[in-house]
Amino acid sequence: MIKGYKVLPQDVKKYVPDYEYLLYDLSRYTNEEIKGEVQLRILLTIFRDVFTKDNKAIIETVLRAAEHLGKLENQQTGIEYFETFMKYILNASRKLTKEDVEDIIKKVEASYPEGSEVVMTLAEQFREEGELRAETKTLSKIAIRLLTKKFGKLPEEIKNKISKLDTDVLEIIIDSIFVYEKLDDVKKCL
Repeated sequence: MIKGYKVLPQDVKKYVPDYEYLLYDLSRYTNEEIKGEVQLRILLTIFRDVFTKDNKAIIETVLRAAEHLGKLENQQTGIEYFETFMKYILNASRKLTKEDVEDIIKKVEASYPEGSEVVMTLAEQFREEGELRAETKTLSKIAIRLLTKKFGKLPEEIKNKISKLDTDVLEIIIDSIFVYEKLDDVKKCL
């Protein structure tokens, strides 16, 4: 569609993608075949393992990375790099259990003490985020159930909107359940 226009303003052209990219299947490479600087090898190994390997393999990848980063001259860069890839692993690999993270903390503490604090901090953040998501999900179910009791079957659109609300808005809806006279009153909060 965009290519059909002969002349595009310069400020618009910079936002037009060319849709050309390369995909690499890293899963076929062994650790020995992955070459380059330490950071590049760690990054490629993580990309390879995070979705295709089991939890033990992911933990081993983290430990190898911690060992390599512990050997870097600039420890601050190593810690920052370690924090970045741990965020990626904890976000991308939803299959890691609490026990897996505790195992990572213990093993990293032994081989890369500077990194163990990073892992503990990130694990705590993800635990808190998980608790908040669970609380939000529970409040959303309560709000939907109370509104259904008051107004009858709710349209799916309203249920979807309620399930995407944050805890503060959900608490307002629940607290105001007796004030609402019609469903349109609730829609104002959505």
